[in-house]
Amino acid sequence: MKLLLNMSEAAILGLHAVEVIAESEGLRTTPDIAEELGVSYNHLAKVMQRLTRSGLVAPVRGPKGGFRLTARGAAAAVGDVVEAIEGKAEYANCLMGAKHCKRTRCPFRGFLNESNRRFEAVLRTKIASFTRQAK
Repeated sequence: MKLLLNMSEAAILGLHAVEVIAESEGLRTTPDIAEELGVSYNHLAKVMQRLTRSGLVAPVRGPKGGFRLTARGAAAAVGDVVEAIEGKAEYANCLMGAKHCKRTRCPFRGFLNESNRRFEAVLRTKIASFTRQAK
């Protein structure tokens, strides 16, 4: 069965990487994060570049370097991370793929509106709340 929530692997890696850095006491390197998550170093390195460009994480150079969250990253919500990787979220208003449902009495309109509201609430959830739940 195809997943109903379609989020890129890069966005999922970004969420997990930010969460790993947030729960860490010190800096985390890309190889360290890739090993912990069991993912490709090369793919994660590209994701870390996007997170750096967005201002959510900052690289620290040197032999004991790695990544740390910026002040913006420490206060980030799930949607901030997803947007840094994928761009602005677009919501489906029609199961048939139309921009706007052409049926005046579509039985699925309420379902989609409720699903969109619930997903928006998830996107507003702070990353810090997930790290507190994990501990």
